Amino acid sequence: MAVNPSSSPIYSSIITTTTTAPPPPPPPPLLSENIKNEENRNGVSTAGFDYKKGVKNLIEIAPEMKKLPSEFFLNLPRNPLSALNINDELPVIDMSGLVNGSPVECRASTVKAIGSACALWGFFRIVNHGIEARLIEEMLEEIEAFFSLSTEEKMRYASEDVMSPVRYGTSLNSSSKHALHWRDYLRHYGHPFQNSIHLWPNNPTNYRNAAKKYLTEMWQLAMRIMGAISEGLGLDQNYIENSLGEGCQVLAVNYYPQCPEPDKTLGLGAHSDHGGLTILMQNGVNGLQVKHDDTWIAVPHVPGTFVVNLGDFLEILSNGKYKSVEHRAVVNSEKTRISVAASHGPKLSTVIGPASPLINEGEEIQFRPITYGDYIRVQQSSTIRGKTILQALMT
Repeated sequence: MAVNPSSSPIYSSIITTTTTAPPPPPPPPLLSENIKNEENRNGVSTAGFDYKKGVKNLIEIAPEMKKLPSEFFLNLPRNPLSALNINDELPVIDMSGLVNGSPVECRASTVKAIGSACALWGFFRIVNHGIEARLIEEMLEEIEAFFSLSTEEKMRYASEDVMSPVRYGTSLNSSSKHALHWRDYLRHYGHPFQNSIHLWPNNPTNYRNAAKKYLTEMWQLAMRIMGAISEGLGLDQNYIENSLGEGCQVLAVNYYPQCPEPDKTLGLGAHSDHGGLTILMQNGVNGLQVKHDDTWIAVPHVPGTFVVNLGDFLEILSNGKYKSVEHRAVVNSEKTRISVAASHGPKLSTVIGPASPLINEGEEIQFRPITYGDYIRVQQSSTIRGKTILQALMT
């Protein structure tokens, strides 16, 4: 399924542009010179620990840990736990207005509300989405069972290739050296299922069945939302869906264990998603923050809802009319947080660029074309946070 890096000047220029910034001090893969310091900080020994095995494994080896290992210290300008909380102002979309057979005025009102949320926020919460609670519970049960497996079992899916169809890992997606983040993850492709489902974890035994049911519902939900976004942009209702071809769905399951010093690190640093639309489900533990008007805002979990955010593909397709949103994950010292993000984009070989009907005569095209697979590879390989990769595509 992987798309090899392009030899085009565009791909090369992105690589050059996004690797010129000096990287953070690289952490060693094993504790060596810092062993004594960490023992003094924690009163426990993590000597010889291989951080590639994950944060959960670290906690299991050193359950009495009271201080954060220095490899996880991030240079944060302010305490990430102090983000503004303005839940009442976050856009909430009632998806019942997009159900087939809904009155025309209801659909029109919902399309307008989604368009406003896309233009002003880049994300919104959805209610009355039609996804059964039992399906969500089953998916979370299988995810918890996977991360409860032995480290050796999970490491079967470890890979240095960011385009690997199934990948278990820790910290950021990039295999390049970077300051560590307090996260373990499982990522794999979804729709179209025939390309990768045989590679998904077969332990727990019900994982493949639960994940396929869940991702099927997510794809259908995403297409309903994309239809409304198409209309809001003045395009045909099926324009965005048709632009996806067979599509590419990516599931990212993030596991954030309790952290001894959550004010000194992040579960996942600031970033935008590569796809068109990401639908996020959580296990009831708060941790999502989004950047709005250059301010970090905490987005609390609300039972029975999903959070939807726009990704880079939709910013490119809309020629910048809609913006992908930067977001990050904070951690806590009390509870393990699980987030389940389903990203929806075009086929990997698709050349992505602004939708031609949106380019008026004399209007400048904001983004250079690139294949979606190439874009994912360079974006996922970067350790630079924020929207640097997307900005490198701008003309």
